[in-house]
Amino acid sequence: MVRTLVYKALRHRHFWREIQFDELSELYANMLLRSLANNVLFVFVPFFLYQQGYSIQQLFLMYACFFGARVIGDVAGGYLVARIGPKHAQISSVFLQIVSAAQFLTVPDYKWSIVQLGAVWGFAASLYFIAHHVQFSKIKHTVHAGKELGYMNIMTQIGAFIGPLVGGLVGNYLNSKYIFLIAAGILIASLWPLFQSAEPVRINQQLHFRALPLRKIKRDLMSYGFLGVENTLCINLWPLYISIFVFTSGVYVKLGILTSLSVAFAIFFSYFIGRTIDIRNARLILRTAAVLNACVYGVRPFVQSVTGVFAVNLANEGLTSSYRMPYTKGMYAAADDLPGLRIVYIVVMEVFCSVMKGLFWLLMAGLTLLFAPKTVIFIGFMIAAVASLGIMTERYKVLAR
Repeated sequence: MVRTLVYKALRHRHFWREIQFDELSELYANMLLRSLANNVLFVFVPFFLYQQGYSIQQLFLMYACFFGARVIGDVAGGYLVARIGPKHAQISSVFLQIVSAAQFLTVPDYKWSIVQLGAVWGFAASLYFIAHHVQFSKIKHTVHAGKELGYMNIMTQIGAFIGPLVGGLVGNYLNSKYIFLIAAGILIASLWPLFQSAEPVRINQQLHFRALPLRKIKRDLMSYGFLGVENTLCINLWPLYISIFVFTSGVYVKLGILTSLSVAFAIFFSYFIGRTIDIRNARLILRTAAVLNACVYGVRPFVQSVTGVFAVNLANEGLTSSYRMPYTKGMYAAADDLPGLRIVYIVVMEVFCSVMKGLFWLLMAGLTLLFAPKTVIFIGFMIAAVASLGIMTERYKVLAR
């Protein structure tokens, strides 16, 4: 049903993709459902674990374990995609995500270690993102990739709009454990669109990592690492900070509603950005957004009210779409320029990014030995600001047009 609705809503806007739009609509539908499940669940993970007695240092170490597992999982995911195709790899990732959700669900009973929580979650994420990048970079339209990324971002944002509302209301008025049950159910539903067509890439491929020209892609690697560091610190530190130090009551419902309201703005903004970067000024948009995003991090430590949280969320959603969509278009175009090495390129990019993110979370955990948790979070915001500026080190050819 979701796939049908997506097809009807967007079909007339993809007239250049009449033959292949069925496949694209399946990817949109899958992204919508996965985004919904993840935003029902993972927006609330830091505060939920904090409530269960995990310290700030343990939370940071869990994220370090998450990205440590992703270093291995990214490589394994690449081989899996090459062997069975991206759709089947995504299906495998969903089952691991359900296991991960079950672990979080049973934390009050079993007190899982941070290594167990981070590792399963990390492997599931690796299988999904490697498969997703390979699939979308393969089936996208070269000329209209920006529009298609815009629609993909809209699907993600719709899930990000509904998910926190559902999770927040459930966590506040029922029981936070039910959040994980709902997320698992949606993840199962997200499998359906993937069964509707064949794999978009050749299966049983051989991966040749030595053939990848590392000197040619060194700026890709560095800029993607900066993007990943900024993204992970924003997604995980900000909800933790406002949950503990800003909100005094009704944390789940306030966090859910404010997140959803700010995402609603990004839904409309994504369409505009997607159309614009296909025509002109893609690099200018990216760099302007990266600089403004860095400035927003300077404001975050001073936010002490619900109104302030909403204003920062609103700015963050618009700016994230503005730098991330041009960047992703550039990365996918770079993958197109490496015939036969698409999977290898994406795997190496993800591995490098995971290493950088894991190291920064280890740094954050180490800083908790020297400073109070609130101070460490503020330092994290400053690191994210520098990382946002680092995104501008990219030199993707397609963004210069």
